Amino acid sequence: MKFANFAERSYDHQVGWHINPDAGENAPERKLPYVDNGTGRIDAARYYDASVAAREWDRLWTRVWLIAGRAADIPGKGDWFRFDIGKESVIVVRTGDGPGDIAAFYNVCHHRGNRLVMADFGHGDHFTCAFHSWQWNLDGSLNRITDRDTFREPLVQDNPALTPVQCDQWGGFVFINLDPAPAQTLTDFLGSLPAQLAPFHFEDMVVVKDVETWWPANWKVALDAFLESYHVHSIHSEILPFYDDYYQQWDLLENGMSRMLMEFAAVSPRLEDQDSLNDGLKMMLEDAGMDPASFEGSARDVRKAIQRHKVPAYQAQGKWDDGLVENQATDDWAYFIFPNVTLNIHPEGFLFQRFRPDPKDPEGFIYDIQVILRPVETARPPVYMGVEDGTDCSGKTRPERRHIRHGEPGLGFVLEQDSMLVPVVQQGLRSRAFKGMRFSEQEQRLRHFHAELDRYLSGEK
Repeated sequence: MKFANFAERSYDHQVGWHINPDAGENAPERKLPYVDNGTGRIDAARYYDASVAAREWDRLWTRVWLIAGRAADIPGKGDWFRFDIGKESVIVVRTGDGPGDIAAFYNVCHHRGNRLVMADFGHGDHFTCAFHSWQWNLDGSLNRITDRDTFREPLVQDNPALTPVQCDQWGGFVFINLDPAPAQTLTDFLGSLPAQLAPFHFEDMVVVKDVETWWPANWKVALDAFLESYHVHSIHSEILPFYDDYYQQWDLLENGMSRMLMEFAAVSPRLEDQDSLNDGLKMMLEDAGMDPASFEGSARDVRKAIQRHKVPAYQAQGKWDDGLVENQATDDWAYFIFPNVTLNIHPEGFLFQRFRPDPKDPEGFIYDIQVILRPVETARPPVYMGVEDGTDCSGKTRPERRHIRHGEPGLGFVLEQDSMLVPVVQQGLRSRAFKGMRFSEQEQRLRHFHAELDRYLSGEK
């Protein structure tokens, strides 16, 4: 229950907040059992120390399942995309006409080490090295060694195939694993997450926005920021009139994964006026196809009113699948897929954020942002996703990936605010006065993530 007087609030970390206190034990929004990851501080060195980054490479990135991209981005035989992680580059290619005909290979020529592909996406019948024109087939087998007669046979008698990378699929995502014999299957790694997210049907959605940029911060500094909403009241205060940043449900899942269920179309309890129909709530009513001028009720009634309007409307349009629940018509269901992907999910689609380490600088990372929606002629995703007016949301055209510099526009106003502060946090972590991260229960997802990361760094996993 929410407090009648917010100034006199208290918090029971074992019980937590419930986005739906009446949810049954099998309901999608049920509160999951509390996981106690302790109260220890997180050493700041893990955010800048090169030796920590090296251990992460050896014990995490080369052993865990990673989202490489979308299967829909390679719809036909010969279509491929490139995925870079750390010092490695991987080609993901469709080798045939079936849904499972996808393979992954290290993006390296066995002659002199040249990258075989350099573009983000492409198509071809072969992979041909631009340096000396060695060539491989889509299945990775060797097709040609140019001027083979000039090589002495011991050098080429193995007819070197491209080195395969383990890959698998779920929810329209292609996952790769650099470990030749992964300790877990993808199914075991994801645990309960696919069942929880099945009603959204990610596999039917399309990319409508795709941006890649680089920020001057460790990848974990940025990821930490997107695993909590504790910072919203300070950095993103303009969304408080239509976003409850305090009463949120945090659930910790297996293998370091987690979720955060957040009410939209609800006024933050930090604001004094809890009753007036503010401009933010009017915007949300309009986005839902409702007329704010004719709305009868207070601010406290908006969230439920939108749900009761949108659910039958979406059902009539075939956009409300079995298994979804009413509060998903308004709320943000934010999931974390260990080790480096967050999903902010709505019935219309989701915001995909991925955090990849800079292979040369532990105080830099590559930030990938995609907006992935149900294909419709017109769409109005949540404003914080930063989808520009006029964007083709039909799925008929796949947008090109935009590469922007840190500080350039293109992320959307909320993410651009984060882009300015995250590097400042990175700077402060090197202060001799800073004695380590102190995570509140609003930041319990961060502690859960770091506990799982520790299992990899220590060799437990």
